[in-house]
Amino acid sequence: MIHKFKPRDRLVAAFLLAMAIANGIELWQQRTRIMGGYGDFSALYTAGLLVRRGEGISLYDRIEQWRVQQEFAQNVDIRRGPMPFVRPPFEALVFLPLTYFSYPVALVIWSVMKVVLLWLTVRVLPRPNPFPRIYPPWLEVLLCLGLFPVFLDLLQGQDAILLLLIVAAALNRLGSGKDAAAGLILALGLFKFLLVVPIAIMLWLGGRARILAGFLPGALILLALSCALAGPGVLFAYPKYLLDLNRATGVGVVTAQSMPNLRGLLTAFLGRAPYPGPIHWLLLPVAVVAIVLTARCWRPIINAGFRGIALGYCLSLLVAILTSYYVYSYDMVLLIIPLLLLGGGFLNQSTLPRASRHLVAVGLLLLICTPLYWALILRFDRPYVLFFPMFILAFGIASMMRQTHAAAS
Repeated sequence: MIHKFKPRDRLVAAFLLAMAIANGIELWQQRTRIMGGYGDFSALYTAGLLVRRGEGISLYDRIEQWRVQQEFAQNVDIRRGPMPFVRPPFEALVFLPLTYFSYPVALVIWSVMKVVLLWLTVRVLPRPNPFPRIYPPWLEVLLCLGLFPVFLDLLQGQDAILLLLIVAAALNRLGSGKDAAAGLILALGLFKFLLVVPIAIMLWLGGRARILAGFLPGALILLALSCALAGPGVLFAYPKYLLDLNRATGVGVVTAQSMPNLRGLLTAFLGRAPYPGPIHWLLLPVAVVAIVLTARCWRPIINAGFRGIALGYCLSLLVAILTSYYVYSYDMVLLIIPLLLLGGGFLNQSTLPRASRHLVAVGLLLLICTPLYWALILRFDRPYVLFFPMFILAFGIASMMRQTHAAAS
């Protein structure tokens, strides 16, 4: 159902459209560097090339990565080594077809595909009451282009928008009671396993155990596929490779202080700790407690209609990002789901507690404020401050979940 625009809806739309234009201008100005191999897409393209050439066993060989990247990104002057491929082997298959094109053409195709993926996300995401759609789907896609995480994903040639579609499709199946199908779809997102596994665990602990009937077989299939592409030794080589990258500095991966989550916040105040250090020992119990508390809050309402599922799902996305060991600002595209579900007519309900409604509104407004990202990330190098608007939003959603449970009781 398309609602008539209210003044505030027009204001939000005008702001995000202006930000979309600004983001587009910046992408155009950076086109030479983007096409030259400066972004993260160079690592994804490299993985596709290695698999296409039958050299999947070398996916995590930095010498081979560097050799391949010199074929299309030899003029990149900010690196003295390869942009490392950090995904599981199976994701290389996504980019294999793109390697039949030159790097610039492949990047353009991938960028266009991601805009299509955004449109599919908007179409797939369920919107039953009390989550009415305010804007038509085509306008929602344009507004999403005004969000900084989407801009950063396009700038870097990243894969976060692909994960967004997968997570939205999983919610679609959950809303239809097809938990096993939801689990199978969610397993497709295991190329970012540090985000997807906690979501699956929260669903399982929250009372939708059937999700594992699809998630676990899907994970095993992807594991077998990875072994077929890179050899059985990848089961040991891949974790070692990630640990080595985590210990190293200046190797083309995101540093802890650049993360918009708890790890980034702790690193900013306590300093970069050796691995393993106090921060690492603190993160695991905090993540476990957050996951358990989210599941406990979700369990009483998870089977009480789509409202209960959606609120808990939005909270689980926030918890996964806030407590993840490795996350970057483009991964915040996952928050498009709570932005679309909660940023519409949902907050107009008079039955919602005022305090919770205000917390959610403040969190959402801060998260769509693209200039805030530009300042925190590009000017002041303080992305960890983004922890706070996400925490505010998470706290507001949790309060709404408690109220929903109380009303149902």
